Amino acid sequence: MNDDAFDAQFTELGPVEPKPELSAHTLRAWRRERQAGAWRTRGIAVAGMLAMAALALLVVDAPEPQGTTETMVERGTGPAAPNVVLKVVVRGPAGEVSRFATNQRYAAGNTLMFRVSTPIAAPLALRRNGALVWSGSVAAGETDLPLGYTLEAGEDAAHFTIEGGAEALDVYVPAVAP
Repeated sequence: MNDDAFDAQFTELGPVEPKPELSAHTLRAWRRERQAGAWRTRGIAVAGMLAMAALALLVVDAPEPQGTTETMVERGTGPAAPNVVLKVVVRGPAGEVSRFATNQRYAAGNTLMFRVSTPIAAPLALRRNGALVWSGSVAAGETDLPLGYTLEAGEDAAHFTIEGGAEALDVYVPAVAP
């Protein structure tokens, strides 16, 4: 059978109408595929946004850590510790100020600056390895009392203690650097 004869027979048959249930079935299948494609597209978009957010977190430059809290300033222990607050900084011979760290050795001539704050009037004492270095008191309304101790050559490691009433705050200082 040649192509012309086939075309002639096909034209004689005329158009064939599909069954109504077949048309409805095809329409339902088409809608299911379209919805599945939409969810797939949404899933790809969400995954892409999450990947961009993760990349942004990696790119953002975090600030340099200042050190661990264990090596910065040590505070006293016990239930009454918040009544006396102790801050320690190091002032160099030229007057520069830096943060105190217990894992760093300081040179002779540096001064340890202790700043004691207390909300009430209290007697205070600064001790180095138990020996009294300074004693005085904070008057009512006076909340800050700066104390200084200059390191000398050959000093060994020391424990400085601030005593305020019944409280004692301890700071460990390594040996003076040669």
